[in-house]
Amino acid sequence: MPLTEDIAPDIEKELPAVAAKVFWWGTHDEAIRDIPRLVAQVVVFGDWEDVRKTRGLLGARVFESVLDNPPPGVFDRKSWDYCHLYFGRHPVPPLPQRVI
Repeated sequence: MPLTEDIAPDIEKELPAVAAKVFWWGTHDEAIRDIPRLVAQVVVFGDWEDVRKTRGLLGARVFESVLDNPPPGVFDRKSWDYCHLYFGRHPVPPLPQRVI
């Protein structure tokens, strides 16, 4: 499921501050082009307000889609477990691993 098409204009206005905190190595435009990575970064490195704002802008479905197909190497154990429990996903699957 593509997550980067039809980004609403209000997202373009409100998401840059969150993206700057959790996607520090890239630009806002790069963050918007990689929504799954951005959402994972928000869950791991953002505070509750960042998560709440991002979920409000993008919707719960985007967060659940990221859990279904997570970018490897982003989630830590605490964030992975919490996000699954928050969305009522039991049992929590193994943490995704980066293949080298």
